[in-house]
Amino acid sequence: MDKGVLLLSGASGALAQRFIPLAQGQGWQILALSRKARERSWPDGVRVQELDCADPLAVEAFFRQLQEEGIVPAALAHLAGSFLLAGLAQTSTEQYRQCLAANLDSAFFLLKGFVHARRRHGGGGSAVFVSTVVAGIGVAFHEAVAAAKGGLEALVRAAAATHARDGIRINAVRAGLMDSEAASHLLRNPQSRELAARQYPLGSLISPEEVARTLLFFLDPLQSQITGQILAVDGGFTAIRPLLTGSSQ
Repeated sequence: MDKGVLLLSGASGALAQRFIPLAQGQGWQILALSRKARERSWPDGVRVQELDCADPLAVEAFFRQLQEEGIVPAALAHLAGSFLLAGLAQTSTEQYRQCLAANLDSAFFLLKGFVHARRRHGGGGSAVFVSTVVAGIGVAFHEAVAAAKGGLEALVRAAAATHARDGIRINAVRAGLMDSEAASHLLRNPQSRELAARQYPLGSLISPEEVARTLLFFLDPLQSQITGQILAVDGGFTAIRPLLTGSSQ
């Protein structure tokens, strides 16, 4: 079944590389957006466009190009972003601005272009974003990324309210620490992996494939009544506490 064109931002990232084959298997035509499009090889059938999603003029030009080609995206999966492990004192102004641009500005401008294209087409369609557990619970040394992703989640809810009348569904997945190449600096050895996993009540790090499947669940046209939702795929991190051996009950 051909579900139409799916815009995929952050397409060079570890999560996107898990997402692409799953999406293709479900009938999506992938139009991949990346600032590093020329630095990697891509699966067959994937169209690739080099784009900085945090640049509003570049995003506007991209959607004008799609309109000229007669392409109307049916879905948007915004996986672009960056992670900054630093407290207030350790975060420079430049780092802060870059974090907000990568995580929040990019989401705002890309969603704006997508919604405009869908409304011009008559409405409908779905967008999904990737947030993080630190947007929902205080975690030390995550101030900039927490602010950026907290803003992203607020954007999702507000835009979902605004465009419900257009039949455009907008949701987000709040992911825990994923066991991927992107987190390799945090999971350097067995000890650090064990310590990280113990923070999660289910006792393990988050599989990128599971996050990818949840993103695709939101994009499925059959989920026609789900919008404005932030769903945590985090092993219970933001809702419950892990049971530590030897603790009092």
